[in-house]
Amino acid sequence: MSSAPTPKDPEAAQPVVAHSARADIVALLCAYVSESLRATELWAAEHGIHDTDIRAMAALGEATRTGTTMTAGQLGAAVGLSSPATSALIRRLEDAGHVTRVRDPQDRRRVLLQASPSALKGAEAYFRPMGRAVTAALAVCDPADTDAVARFLQQLVTHMRSAPPT
Repeated sequence: MSSAPTPKDPEAAQPVVAHSARADIVALLCAYVSESLRATELWAAEHGIHDTDIRAMAALGEATRTGTTMTAGQLGAAVGLSSPATSALIRRLEDAGHVTRVRDPQDRRRVLLQASPSALKGAEAYFRPMGRAVTAALAVCDPADTDAVARFLQQLVTHMRSAPPT
C-alpha cells in the first residue's frame, strides 16, 4: 500500500524534472560555489583575513546592500560565534580598517557595526569579474528564465538558511 505525496512534501510540490537535469543543476551549483570559494580565498589571503572574518564581512555587506543595521550580537549570531569571540573578531576587523562602530541614531546607547567604505569598495572591485560572469550568463536568458532563476536562487538561499548545520 503506497501513499501519495502530501502537499507538505517539498518534492510533491515541484514539477517533475528529469533526474539528469536536477543532477546537472546540483553539479553546476557545486562548480559555482567552488569558483566563488576560490575567489574568496584569494581575496582573503591578499587581505590577511580568516574564514570567519570573510563570513562577517559578507554579513555586514549584505546589511549594507539591504539598508539594515547590525549590532555585535547580530553579527555573532550570523557567524555562529560566542560573545567573546565576536568581540575579538570585531577588534580584528576594526584594526584592519574593515569595520567601523557607529552610534545608533535612534538609540545612542546602541552601537552598530558597518563595513568601512574602503572595505566595500575593495571587495566590489575584487569581485566585479564574478558579477560580470553572472551578468553575461544571464544575458542569454529571456526575462522569464531570468525570473525563474531568481525565484530558484531565493528559494535555495531560504532553505539553506533555515536548514540546521550538519
